[in-house]
Amino acid sequence: MVLFMTVLSKETLKNLIKEKNIISDYKDIDYQITANGFDFRLAVLIEVKKAGQLRIDKNSAIKPKLGNAYVLKGFENHIKNLKTENIIVLKEGTLIYLDEKKTYLAVTCEKLNTPENTNFEIEPRSSLFRYCQCDIVTGFGEAGYRGILTVMFKPSLPGAAIDIGVRFMQVSFNILDSNAHYNDQKENNYQGGNIL
Repeated sequence: MVLFMTVLSKETLKNLIKEKNIISDYKDIDYQITANGFDFRLAVLIEVKKAGQLRIDKNSAIKPKLGNAYVLKGFENHIKNLKTENIIVLKEGTLIYLDEKKTYLAVTCEKLNTPENTNFEIEPRSSLFRYCQCDIVTGFGEAGYRGILTVMFKPSLPGAAIDIGVRFMQVSFNILDSNAHYNDQKENNYQGGNIL
C-alpha cells in the first residue's frame, strides 16, 4: 500500500500557527506565509573556518572551527553556548558581504514546535539563488522537532551579500499517518535548536 503525505495549505498552516503555536518568533504572519509554506528569516550567519569530523562514536566527533558570527539584534540567545571568534550584533537590514570561498551556518529567527504527526521540508527561497547566487544545504525536519533551524549556507560567486533579517528559506509541512515520537528516538540531540 502506498501512502501519500499531505502538505499543509496556507489556511491550515495559519490556523496551526495561531492556535497551536507551531511557528513562533515570526515578524508578520501574512507577509511570511506562502501558498504552501512559511518563509523563515536570517537571525545568525556564522563563518565556518575549518570543517569538523562526524564519527560513529559521537564522543569522538570534532566540531567545526567557527569564525565571526553576525547576529540580528535581539537574537543573541540563539548562539549563547557557541564558541565563535567574534559576535557582531547588527540591526535588521544590515548588509553582510559574503566570501565565495567560505561556508557559513545560517540560523533562523523563527522557532518550530512541530506536532508529533507533522514533519517539514526546508528549501531556499528562489530569490536567494536568483539575486545573490547563494544556496542552502539541508535535509528534512523530523516530526516533533522543537527549536530554531540551522542550515549550511554557501555563496557561489564573488560579490554576494545578504541582509540580516531577510527571508531566505521556506519551510513546508507534511502530515504523517501516525505520531513519530521524536523524543523516543535513540538520538535527538538537536531538539531545542542546538546548532552543534
